[in-house]
Amino acid sequence: MLGLSRSFFPHIPPVKRQLLSTFSRRIERMHLPCTAELYETDSRWLFNEAQQQEIRHVQFNVSELIRVACAAVGGDPCLQMHKIAEGSFNKIFRLRFQNSQSLIARIPSARMFGSGVSWAIASEVATMTFVGNKLNVRTPRVIAWNKDSDISQNPVGWPYILMEDVEGVSLNNEWTKPEMRGEPVAELLTEVANDIARMNAVSFSQLGSLYFPADLPSSIPPLAAPRLFEDQVRVGPIADPLWWRSYHDEPHLDRGPWDTVEDYINAAVRIERRAVERHREDPSSLSYTNSSVNDLVQIDHLLDKVVALAPHLKQVIEQASPLPDSFMMNVLLHPDIRAQNLMVPKLTAENDVSRMKDPCFIDWQGTPVLPHALQWCIPHVAEYQPRLFQADGRPVLNVNGFEEVPWPAGFDQLNPSQQEVLRAEHRIATRKVRWNEVFLKVPKYAYLIVWPLQRYLHLLTQGILRATADGPHTLMHLLVRIKILWDEDSNELGPCPYTFGSDELHRYQEEQERLERFDDALSRLSIQLRCTSDGCVDPEDYEFSMHELARARLEWDEVSCGGPFPFEDGRWGQFLR
Repeated sequence: MLGLSRSFFPHIPPVKRQLLSTFSRRIERMHLPCTAELYETDSRWLFNEAQQQEIRHVQFNVSELIRVACAAVGGDPCLQMHKIAEGSFNKIFRLRFQNSQSLIARIPSARMFGSGVSWAIASEVATMTFVGNKLNVRTPRVIAWNKDSDISQNPVGWPYILMEDVEGVSLNNEWTKPEMRGEPVAELLTEVANDIARMNAVSFSQLGSLYFPADLPSSIPPLAAPRLFEDQVRVGPIADPLWWRSYHDEPHLDRGPWDTVEDYINAAVRIERRAVERHREDPSSLSYTNSSVNDLVQIDHLLDKVVALAPHLKQVIEQASPLPDSFMMNVLLHPDIRAQNLMVPKLTAENDVSRMKDPCFIDWQGTPVLPHALQWCIPHVAEYQPRLFQADGRPVLNVNGFEEVPWPAGFDQLNPSQQEVLRAEHRIATRKVRWNEVFLKVPKYAYLIVWPLQRYLHLLTQGILRATADGPHTLMHLLVRIKILWDEDSNELGPCPYTFGSDELHRYQEEQERLERFDDALSRLSIQLRCTSDGCVDPEDYEFSMHELARARLEWDEVSCGGPFPFEDGRWGQFLR
């Protein structure tokens, strides 16, 4: 039902709205969690804690949200509201009602989207509704929503989505279990592949994100020749938070929609150049980043190379495949297909395989519409990176097309704990084989998987828009790899449109080696401290981790570890810039 209302009481008949004064009295008697549980994050950090908690804070009118929810389920009172999950971008609440129904409320974090929060909500609702109703991809049904933060337009005072509480469990709870192999895994991966094909089946006229036409400003002109479904959903500004966060958050900047790949890439360059300008004007703002003032000069030079590359991308993509129209189709794809974002029915004695036939995709936030060649990546749920190594540094397990993953020689000589780890590794590697069996037999996907440039073009926009936040090396690495692969195929593609001097490549190689040491040391440190790479820990581990932090700081060697101790206030934080 694509005419979904944006009003404060979507789908609520007028007669039920008269019940709101009754709801108000019921809410007063309802037991609610403390405001800290509703508004604040539960997580702790070993450094930059105040800043990390502040960007995840969100405040909204709880009573008004409950009123909307009660009306949406037919007027029954809400018995309970509690937080069931939170990430960096959203807080998720379950509301239970007297009539045994329940709803999920999704509230975006205040600082993660900047002024783009309304676009993020409107696009997510339109995308979920479109793929569920028109593409037959299972998603939670949206019950009510509001994209406004102005209390005159939204008494809740902050954007929200109320959606169906999908029955079942997160696949993340199941995916790592030893018994999760064989037919259930093959069934799940086949269904995910089928759903991806459904998402990719419809092409759009422009690049950006999907919206209901009523949510787009009049400044976006109508399409001269609308394609199938473009009377029901339209491409508008890109809703990916990377385009809106912190030093990208200026309303006048171009976030689409765009007609060409060149326009899309150049818009990302202009946004990052503006971030460079702002950091240059205020060097103290480079705290929480991996960049220095000197790095800003290198970032400018790298962005010049991207501008030189942009006009050639369409030609390169079209030449990469005997199916150029397929590669250039503007399609949507769920941005993060991992076990945490798939729901399946609970396991019973009869449904170990059948429950994998209809996975439900959750968390569509920031879904882009881009050319197929830039969208494609192996989904996280099927990804395999070798983790175990022999003495000579070569992986123990390798995935080679459709071939079954062989068990390494000497498996029987390993101790039981080593065998258990290797069995887990083998399960993950085998999933990649099953994925290959599904996807390598489809020509357009097979060409994408074996096209060497694709993986770097897929990451290019992220490299551009994270250049000042993460430091210039990632963008430099992408451009170096693109040039190497381009030069190998120069007879077909012509000369690469940019060059690197020998000094640049020498510095790049030195930095690559340093960062490999640093990343390895950071990985070991995170394991030691039971935390993520930006120092996030479970509250129950906080005291232990803080104790270990003091010892780890003394043991850290800047030369062998590739840089200064990372867990200090003011150092890099993934979401702080």
